[in-house]
Amino acid sequence: MEIGLAVGGAFLSSALNVLFDRLAPHGDLLNMYCKHKDHVKLLKKLKMTLRGLQIVLSDAENKQASNPSVSDWLNELRDAVDSAEEVNYEALRLKVEGQHQNLAETSNKQVSDLNLCLSDDFFRNIKDKLEETIETWELLEKQIGRLGLKEHFVLTKQETRTPSTSLVDDSGIFGRQNEIENLIGRLLSMDTKGKNLAVFPIVGMGGLGKTTLAKVVYNDERVQKHFSLTAWFCVSEAYDAFRITKGLLQEIGSTDLKVDDNLNQLQVKLKGSLKGKKFLIVLDDVWNDNYNEWDDLRNVFVQGEIRSKIIVITRKVSVALVVGSEAINMGTLSDEASWSLFKRNAFENMDAMEHPELEEVGKQIAAKCKGLPLALKTLAGMLRSKSEVEEWKCILRSEIWELRDNDILPALMLSYNDLPAHLKRCFSFCAIFPKDYPFRKEQVIHLWIANGLVPVEDEIIQHLGNQYFLELRSRSLFERVPNPSEGNIEELFLMHDLVNDLSQIASSKLCIRLEESQGSHMLEKSRYLSFSIGYGEFEKLTPLYKLEQLRTLLPICIELKLHYLSKRVLHNILPTLRLLNALNRTRYKPYSVILFLPLHNKTALPLPRGRSQFIGEPRKSVVLFFAFIFSRIISNSA
Repeated sequence: MEIGLAVGGAFLSSALNVLFDRLAPHGDLLNMYCKHKDHVKLLKKLKMTLRGLQIVLSDAENKQASNPSVSDWLNELRDAVDSAEEVNYEALRLKVEGQHQNLAETSNKQVSDLNLCLSDDFFRNIKDKLEETIETWELLEKQIGRLGLKEHFVLTKQETRTPSTSLVDDSGIFGRQNEIENLIGRLLSMDTKGKNLAVFPIVGMGGLGKTTLAKVVYNDERVQKHFSLTAWFCVSEAYDAFRITKGLLQEIGSTDLKVDDNLNQLQVKLKGSLKGKKFLIVLDDVWNDNYNEWDDLRNVFVQGEIRSKIIVITRKVSVALVVGSEAINMGTLSDEASWSLFKRNAFENMDAMEHPELEEVGKQIAAKCKGLPLALKTLAGMLRSKSEVEEWKCILRSEIWELRDNDILPALMLSYNDLPAHLKRCFSFCAIFPKDYPFRKEQVIHLWIANGLVPVEDEIIQHLGNQYFLELRSRSLFERVPNPSEGNIEELFLMHDLVNDLSQIASSKLCIRLEESQGSHMLEKSRYLSFSIGYGEFEKLTPLYKLEQLRTLLPICIELKLHYLSKRVLHNILPTLRLLNALNRTRYKPYSVILFLPLHNKTALPLPRGRSQFIGEPRKSVVLFFAFIFSRIISNSA
């Protein structure tokens, strides 16, 4: 089943940006070849061709799902980028080796002052590679017109879900009684806390039942009696103040609407209709966190009677913080409530007690949904007309995104589509983590930085990475582990299983787990790889010999113990991974968790023995420390 957009181009965009940086007037590559005019000309030509490809990349990313030719074009472009990165690798490898060899002579110099003499044979080989890469890129550039790719394509947000209504069957609600009574209590409260208008956000990831909760409360007899005016409106992704105002006027039964009314006229009418009335308004599916636009809309409501209330339903914590402070944070259902919801929808036409074999499989399917009501209801709906055990087991064995005609991942894809491009790349990368794997914020940020997913801005790079992480968390894509393991004082985070599935789709299988790719062609396509560390890891990693394109190797240790890669892996496999940006050597050892091989002029390098991290132009001793490690790996494997 195709879900939304195929988005593996997110990583391609990042790789192109890194190449642009290196081809800048004072970038690594031009500095390296400054004495060779022919090479400088080739590099400048490479940059111009690259620019022509980059400006249509967004359009290509959005068309590849429906056009196989565009998908093939993107794959060829990705391979060509790999070739260009190999040119950069060869230059920087010699630079780092030279830095190590000249340690004694350069002890009082910065790394940036090193001037290495490279052989004529080296430059001849590089020239051949450059010419081959440019020829490939020019062929790709010539295909742009035939494929119909446009420059500066901007994806406009469109309605991708049916607008919600206030109608609900409350007999199908399970495990939410506490949240229901909590919200009703807030709505009926006489305590205004000095405010004329109270706003209560309901926050949580897609599919948790936020809208269902609001529907039950909205239709509660006590609530309907308490307010003289109630209105429900689904805002959705494309924020439109005109549409919202007109929709609310229609909801409250205004008859004074004209076809040619402008926004000002509509808002004046709405404000007048609400003046002096105690109202409850529900704004569902709100994505816009622009404070000024919210403040303009809020002004329409301020003349209502005191104790008027607004409920805002959103997936984004940032929206909740903008509109109100007393948010209701939705969690997943308990195991018991999950089974009750599943059973009601799957066994409505039969008695579960009479089908014990179906009940047994059904409980396993319900557990697979990890407490997400949308998934529970959707899978149960698929099974309500199936009475064969094997049909139920087929659903149990299947990945949810492979199932036809389901609404689960399309609903979650809305959260992905709302992300800006830089956050799409960072979120997609998280497909490298297994399900139920608790990760640390610093670990994720370091991996992003190493792979060029965070712009290198010297001292603010770590701050940017932190902002990216917090933004993804605020959008309910990361969730904090409520009970960290004993003795672990660091905050740990998880992705819900279905959010993890979403990241896998978003990465287009560029981020994979080794154990899940055995016997498939995914390994050949991958750029970012994780694997479970333990006995027999050398045999497990043997297929990596062929993966010259690999950028990240992430050993995963589910148990919170200290583990290192074996010497056989370090000596025999790692030297073949020439484009590796990041290597996670151990699980829980501060600041030696991730080894960033010095392939960039500006990069993030963890210092030994848990010292503070230096970001930006690397210190000479730090670069040489890791150059020494890398050179020892190469020499010992020879």
